[in-house]
Amino acid sequence: MWWYRTTRIDLWRTLFVAVHLALFAIPFVEFSWTSVILFVVGTRIIGFGVTLGLHRYFSHRSFKTSRWFQFLIAFAGTTALQKGPLWWVMQHRLHHKHSDTEADPHSPVVGGLWHGHLGWLFARDLLSPQFGIVRDLTKYPELIWLDRLWVLPPALLAAACYAIDGWSGVVYGYCLSAVLVFHVTFAVNSLGHLFGGRRFETADGSRNNPVLGYLAMGDGWHNNHHHAPYSARHGFAWYEFDVTYQLIRVFALLGLVWGVKQPPPELRAGRAAVESAQVPVPGAS
Repeated sequence: MWWYRTTRIDLWRTLFVAVHLALFAIPFVEFSWTSVILFVVGTRIIGFGVTLGLHRYFSHRSFKTSRWFQFLIAFAGTTALQKGPLWWVMQHRLHHKHSDTEADPHSPVVGGLWHGHLGWLFARDLLSPQFGIVRDLTKYPELIWLDRLWVLPPALLAAACYAIDGWSGVVYGYCLSAVLVFHVTFAVNSLGHLFGGRRFETADGSRNNPVLGYLAMGDGWHNNHHHAPYSARHGFAWYEFDVTYQLIRVFALLGLVWGVKQPPPELRAGRAAVESAQVPVPGAS
């Protein structure tokens, strides 16, 4: 366990800083249409790996899928360089269990904007993982393996970008994509609890932020999400575009996922009691 508590955290922090510093190479590498394509593809793989995989499936079990597809979306989520699936889910479930309290890993309401966005990633308490809250995932050896070798998926994606377009591919296709997803994801944690509208009176500061709603591919409708965290659908109104939910629907039509959860119409409209939307966090009992 000491290896998890020191080496893995320190390596991740080093790579986190390194991928940001790599953006200083942008003026010195060739820009081409290949770079644009790699950037677009990279942000989709990494972004959907986070929103569809790590968030809606693993953290909240918003739909069901096969074991092989489960591993595939876990692998895609791990390319985000936001550590392994167990660690990511652990932090997110703690966020929902203790939202905007002292026990929330990244509350901007309690710790301030900087803490909610990035500061929490360098907090010492991250060295004490709470595996009990993800025990529903620890029964899968391949997820434990992926959590231990979390550096492999991003390395393979970066290597693929290099094989296609050299260092330009690495800088634009991987580093720029990863950094963009980093900050959009973290902005949902920070800005998504400070700025925006509140359709539902949840017990936390979650808000629906239109800019994040689109940038985070649906995850920015954060007040909706905290109202019904089990829902695969975050955009409740017609104007709340939720591209992640649309992709889940496509996967359902293809038979890759099933049992897709969403709240009933009256709850989406806010006519049901808030308490009816609060379901236990998987593995948190």
